[in-house]
Amino acid sequence: MNRHIITIVPLGPDDAQMLTLGALETLRRAQHLVLRTQRHGVAELLKREGIAFETFDPLYEQCEDFDELCAQIADRLIALAREGGALCYAVSEPASDATVRALARALPENIALSVSGGATLADNAACAALAFGVNTENLRVVTALSTQQMRVQADSPMVITELDNRLLASDVKLWLCDLFDDEMTVYFLENAAEPGARACPVALCELDRQPYYDHRTAVLVPAVSVYERQRASYEDFVQVIARLRGPGGCPWDRAQTHHTLRQYMIEEACEAAEALDGDDPAKMADELGDVLLQVVLNSAIGAEHRAFTDRDVTSAAAHKMITRHEHVFGKAKADSAQAVTSVWENAKRKERGEQTVLERVEDVAASLPALMRAQKIIRREAAGGKIDAAGAEQALLERARGAAQALDERRLGEMLESLCALADAHGLDAETALRAAAARRIEQIRAQSGGKVNKT
Repeated sequence: MNRHIITIVPLGPDDAQMLTLGALETLRRAQHLVLRTQRHGVAELLKREGIAFETFDPLYEQCEDFDELCAQIADRLIALAREGGALCYAVSEPASDATVRALARALPENIALSVSGGATLADNAACAALAFGVNTENLRVVTALSTQQMRVQADSPMVITELDNRLLASDVKLWLCDLFDDEMTVYFLENAAEPGARACPVALCELDRQPYYDHRTAVLVPAVSVYERQRASYEDFVQVIARLRGPGGCPWDRAQTHHTLRQYMIEEACEAAEALDGDDPAKMADELGDVLLQVVLNSAIGAEHRAFTDRDVTSAAAHKMITRHEHVFGKAKADSAQAVTSVWENAKRKERGEQTVLERVEDVAASLPALMRAQKIIRREAAGGKIDAAGAEQALLERARGAAQALDERRLGEMLESLCALADAHGLDAETALRAAAARRIEQIRAQSGGKVNKT
């Protein structure tokens, strides 16, 4: 089968001086040359050289959105390739060009791409920052619009391109401020596409207050160690714990095992639960951080023993969320919270296989608070079926009468168990209800004592 080849030619960021000699030679040899747009510095060079070309500029006006533009360009290039001849499609930077990606996805079996790289705007921006002593090793490249779907990272330098207006620059600034301090220095380039582009050091908070922006504007953000920032990511936190557990780290942290940390996991989880009952966001964040500390510490210990790593922890959690939310990631339907619970329980049954009643109830952790554990056992015993509210109420009344005649620990336990069943039948949580009742009792005592605490 004869295969047609579409050669993708890199023009460089914008200025004709950024065009490589190899790319220029390919353009000269092309039998059919198409530029994505004439709005590029190389277009004037081609005219002077007498190299004929056409562009897709008319499509920009005809298409309703960018996705349609990419699809139209891909279709037209494929049609041109079928006509035969050496077809070249020239774009600024093939690796980051959306029309090239659309073309690659749409290619039929008898058409192939030949792609080569060239000078890039990001390389130009990085070289401009080198003059200020910035380490640009392991450089990341991010387009300004793509930051809306990404979480900022600070462990490697990055160039953010296509800051073409002030509002977009403001969005990027806020995105960066999630990890970086307002006054940190970034390197702003009005035109990162020109040869010998110059960078201007500015405070991050000034990123959206510069005099000029267009599609060639970029900013280089240097890597900043977690030990030099006020804010930290999950990966930063893992790095901190690794240092504490490593040689020369903290003797206490290095001495911990899964067993010694068990009590702290319970304590921190209880303190976090208490914080969630309040209305102090800072306290919630602080206590949840303590729980995360236990997760990361135990993951570090697991990694040291080659048992499991934090990636195993996050992978298991992510997989569980995906498989148990089939109404979001799969084909199941769930239009209410009750329907979601059914989808969740069905997914759990698939994961565990068929279980006996005994197996289901034995899976309930013995370390749970007593009321919580009792209610969960009752729910597991019902195997997802609805608990009969009338039956639960009748059982409670009978056990209450027996307890009234002769109360002992067993009868009290049975009565509490009946209360748990009744709570579940009505969609209530016995543990939460008792905590709330205890809190109300304390408030009543506080009110009766005039708000004063007797310390004697």
